[in-house]
Amino acid sequence: MEFLCKTCGKHKGDEEGWLLAFEGSGKPGRVMKYTINVLNKWDEQRASEKNAVHFCSAECKNKYVWQSYGDDNWDK
Repeated sequence: MEFLCKTCGKHKGDEEGWLLAFEGSGKPGRVMKYTINVLNKWDEQRASEKNAVHFCSAECKNKYVWQSYGDDNWDK
């Protein structure tokens, strides 16, 4: 399976440092729409789950989280 960084589109190879997260994850029947849970390590088996998102670096993860989940009014 091919994995792409959700932020920059980079293809995952064998390099280390990739991050795996799950959007909208929670207990069955109680899924919160605007949540993201980042795992502390890459899990090859779980990376293909339907709500999985992949990041090539912490910088790309941070950029995506801020753009997708940040509060637009936070600095006002």
